[in-house]
Amino acid sequence: MKFHLLGEKAKVEIDLLDREYPNSSDYWDGNWINSTIKVEIPGYYVDFNASLRTDDIRDFVNDLKLMNRHLTGKAILKNLDGFIHFECKMNQLGHIAWSGETCYPAGSGAILRFKFLANQSYLDHLMKELEDIIYTFPVIGEQS
Repeated sequence: MKFHLLGEKAKVEIDLLDREYPNSSDYWDGNWINSTIKVEIPGYYVDFNASLRTDDIRDFVNDLKLMNRHLTGKAILKNLDGFIHFECKMNQLGHIAWSGETCYPAGSGAILRFKFLANQSYLDHLMKELEDIIYTFPVIGEQS
């Protein structure tokens, strides 16, 4: 299942493949998802495997919904391991400024930082993609 961050001359594709620990019902182990990250920006193409968490994706879509409803604010997709960090800020005209950072291998590898612009028209599709992912990979257990 994929979701896309799209903007002017920029495309980020994150493909969530399967649970890293499919038999775990524990919050800390059961919510890891094997994923692939692809970033296409002028002059750069990044493609690597990463472990992401379902709770981070859930929090990101909730932030996007609030931002879209109020036509202002920001949403952040972070990663506990440090593979990715994406942040978007919307102004009242519906313009969205994205900033992104990837690191591979996580914690000690090459870092790519970039920015791109988008408009609000992409948000509905992004939120639908993320909601479908959360339906397929719901958050397991309770954070303690």
